[in-house]
Amino acid sequence: MGVRKPEDTRSFALCAHGGAGKTSLAEAMLFDNGNITRMGNVQNGNTVSDFQSEEQKRNISISTSLITLERQGKTFYVLDAPGYADFTGEMSAAIRVADTAVILVSSVGGIEVQTSKAWEYADHHKAPAAFVISKMDRENADFQKVLDDIKSQFSQNALPVMLPIGAADKFTGVVDVLKGKAYTYKPDGSGKFTEGDIPADMAGDAESAKEALVEAAVEMDDELMEKYLEGESISDADLSRTLKKAIASKRIMPVFALSSTTNIGVVQFMDFIAEYFPSPADIGAVEGVEPKLDAPFSALCFKVMADAFVGKLSFIRVYSGKLSSEGSNIYNVNKGEDERISSFKMMTGKDGKDVKEVIAGDIVAIPKLQSARVGHTLAIKGGFSGQFSAIEFPKPVYSVAVIAKSRADEDKLGNAISRTLEEDCSLTFEKNAETRDNVLSGMGDMHIDIVLAKMKERYGVELDTRTPQVPYRETIRKMSEAQGKHKKQSGGHGQYGDVYIRYRPLERGEGFKFIDSVVGGAVPRNFIPAVEKGLNEYMASGPLAGFPVVDFSAELYYGSYHDVDSSEMSFKLATRLSFRKGIMDANPVLLEPVMNVEVTVPERFMGDVMGDFNSRRGRIMGMEGHGKLQVVKAQCPLAEMFRYAIILRSMTSGEGSFSMEYSHYEEVPGDIAKKVIAAHKKEEEEEE
Repeated sequence: MGVRKPEDTRSFALCAHGGAGKTSLAEAMLFDNGNITRMGNVQNGNTVSDFQSEEQKRNISISTSLITLERQGKTFYVLDAPGYADFTGEMSAAIRVADTAVILVSSVGGIEVQTSKAWEYADHHKAPAAFVISKMDRENADFQKVLDDIKSQFSQNALPVMLPIGAADKFTGVVDVLKGKAYTYKPDGSGKFTEGDIPADMAGDAESAKEALVEAAVEMDDELMEKYLEGESISDADLSRTLKKAIASKRIMPVFALSSTTNIGVVQFMDFIAEYFPSPADIGAVEGVEPKLDAPFSALCFKVMADAFVGKLSFIRVYSGKLSSEGSNIYNVNKGEDERISSFKMMTGKDGKDVKEVIAGDIVAIPKLQSARVGHTLAIKGGFSGQFSAIEFPKPVYSVAVIAKSRADEDKLGNAISRTLEEDCSLTFEKNAETRDNVLSGMGDMHIDIVLAKMKERYGVELDTRTPQVPYRETIRKMSEAQGKHKKQSGGHGQYGDVYIRYRPLERGEGFKFIDSVVGGAVPRNFIPAVEKGLNEYMASGPLAGFPVVDFSAELYYGSYHDVDSSEMSFKLATRLSFRKGIMDANPVLLEPVMNVEVTVPERFMGDVMGDFNSRRGRIMGMEGHGKLQVVKAQCPLAEMFRYAIILRSMTSGEGSFSMEYSHYEEVPGDIAKKVIAAHKKEEEEEE
């Protein structure tokens, strides 16, 4: 590969709503560049990007795939990110480490929910952006409408650099606005084309588009701006230089037109990337780290993948310096651990090509790094000592309780879960102490289904699932007093403990408060800790339905004891008797967790979403407009939200998304509380 420089690197993430054609575009790029001899397609499950068995089975991308190719002396790192809401965390991580976000928008479907999510991520990470209006060969393809929507919803800086010649079955090629040339393609998908003049009926549009590009580009240079305003011509070299600056600074967001499946316009797209997309040198410092070869080596691990043949692969983006794989160690700054490197792999789908050295700007995989996790900073010990900021992943919105099918599955579960969590940072696993459920949470039912299928395939673990139990709690609504007297006489020492405790409700969220008001030694000082300890133990299982009792105070104000028969255990048992009677006398009620929910949907679904919240005991707290999308803010009981990811997807034809986080506990309505208590008693009876 000769001497490589950061200036010769182009890294970009392909992002879109599911089905807009990212994987097909990656496939066409590989074919037109000569990396593969035959184009696969998503439906047949034979593309380079979608190589995992679940991807091939479902015909969708579920994990970011890295493709590396060489073109015009430049190294392309193409990150094909999933477009379905269940895997949006992968998209976020891909945009974080790429130098440019390439957002595909279907010429038929237009802007969709995950298109907006890709734009949000690009904006959040301050990444330069480009737009590809895809599927120009499809019926009802409308380049101008989609371009107008991109401008109105995202940015007026979205400027076409390619214009389509025709549309639908008459889409035959593209016009390169800057070069002033038309490229007409053979209709056989070969990617072969002839260069010619711009069609007469497109000359005006092409001229206007070029003028808009030149005006935006010269803004990057005061001298050129002056020249332009005075009517002087701008040289190609000056235009090229300032255009690169304008793209890197987001003053220009180039827009392309193409069709990946008929292979029209892909070559011009790649050539534009090689010439104009920003390199790490154009982007400059990232979190204060300059992309210089003579700087200390630093990199960020953004993805971990288990490979059936190689084992664990840690994908890294190098931000500064260079590193050889020969006899080198790599230092995990987060963990403080040093590991030997076996090799660096430039990945194309599942295949890796070993390289001996990586430099700033490279995106590669390192096999068998034990300590590296997503978000860890990697360096050379004694060199770079900083840490890159963590990669942000969305919070899970869909949970299931998992149950091992057999004892053997139970034994293997821990290892399988820990390895799976290493790979997938939008997944969480919790052993809920209150409900004793093993709760697996992700971004949707498809996400969880795929995770379970992977665990079965890779680790031989079979799991059943069910809806998790709601972590209800109990509390009281009025004051009560209750004596608890434990007296037992048998041979030898007897048992004697006697307590009087006053129970009062506290404000929601105040927890538990123990008050010692005993005077005159009615309960000896050495037994009072046993009373408090007993309360702490017994409140874990309330008398109403066995849920923890919260937000109350217990005041020990009187009691009696026996010189010989009293003991700590006697007072604990007396406390239990007082607790169960006192709580039942204090008007106990059931509490349930209430969640803050934000739902993002196209405006036409607003009525359905709001009506649905009303049906599930939710409260609408407010609404906000975001372009053509609306954000509904609501509060809703957790018990009503376990399947909401599935319901919302069905209600909005996949166009809705939501996030959810815990807000507070509040009282369960009486009729529902009766059902919960009855179900709990039935469970207890079955266990007996």
